[in-house]
Amino acid sequence: MGIASSHALAATRNNLFGLQSNALPLFGEGVNISSQWLEDLGFSVLQPSQEHWVVTHHNPLPELHFYSEHELAEFASYKAHHYAKRLLPENRT
Repeated sequence: MGIASSHALAATRNNLFGLQSNALPLFGEGVNISSQWLEDLGFSVLQPSQEHWVVTHHNPLPELHFYSEHELAEFASYKAHHYAKRLLPENRT
């Protein structure tokens, strides 16, 4: 299956990415580490305010909003690779 689904919960209205609050990020905590990992996958990371990050991938939409460093690290660790593969233009049909 892969690491993208190994720590996933079912998505809910309050947890659209199915992130677990108790799962440890693969790369350690820290905005710089998470941001670098996401940028390496082709994402852009903006921080419009404290504790708010907006992540996009090559296009303005979709915008992914995260409201804690932990949430951003969880996405970078467990879901970003999955989303990057599906958001690349050459992967769309």
